[in-house]
Amino acid sequence: MVKLRVRELAQENVYHLLSLTSGVSEEAIRTYATQTPDDFKKISIALNWPVTEPGVAQVFQMLDPVKAKDMAIDLLSTASDISPDDIQKYANENEDFHITEKIEDLRKIAKALDIEMVELVKPKETREAVRFKLVELAQDKQMSLQELANQSHVDFPIICFYSSQPIENKKITQEPFYTNLSKISVALNCSIEDLQDKEKVELPPTMLRVQEFLEATDLNINDLSLLTGVNSEFIDLIATNPIDIRNIPRWGEEKVICEIICKFLHCSCE
Repeated sequence: MVKLRVRELAQENVYHLLSLTSGVSEEAIRTYATQTPDDFKKISIALNWPVTEPGVAQVFQMLDPVKAKDMAIDLLSTASDISPDDIQKYANENEDFHITEKIEDLRKIAKALDIEMVELVKPKETREAVRFKLVELAQDKQMSLQELANQSHVDFPIICFYSSQPIENKKITQEPFYTNLSKISVALNCSIEDLQDKEKVELPPTMLRVQEFLEATDLNINDLSLLTGVNSEFIDLIATNPIDIRNIPRWGEEKVICEIICKFLHCSCE
């Protein structure tokens, strides 16, 4: 499933589309678009266009760069021979599409825009994240993660999550991350910056379907916390943050993350 850049590209290439549908050269259209009303009046006279004719005024308005963009999708519909309703769907930037199911239409759109079909696909957004060196720093202090949890007064499962999972950059200064990381840095006698690995990473794509489960069962996080005996902050953590499944500890004390997740997924850490 992909998102498309049809609206963006149609607006960028609106004069090309107007040229394609009108038969007037793109260079001439761009020249007309840069004229003042007085200059356009002179051009109209030179071309033997009656200046008072309504159609001439409409053409001038249509050539205005801002107004022309508003017409881009309609022009693309005409240029690509795709119905206005269908072209509006492709222009919806929040819609997901199976490329293989729409390949013929996408070929027509790309041809009308004079671009490669691959250019229609929106690049996937990536969010920068950071990993924390809690295991390494705790070992330097001859501490286990459990001891770090005790000294920092941050719940052990949360410590384990921070030590194994990437956290989005912007969340580091948000609560409860900032308070937890501040407590951890005090326990390790370092700064929050010292906790971070220098190498930036991308957030993994996997999200646990905790929110869907809550909606389906008409429960909230506090309800689920009472039913499972799991800290509500940790439930919120795994419900709202992407998970690197490959990096979930499945042994030792840190196996606690896997065990908690398996409570929700009815699976086994073995």
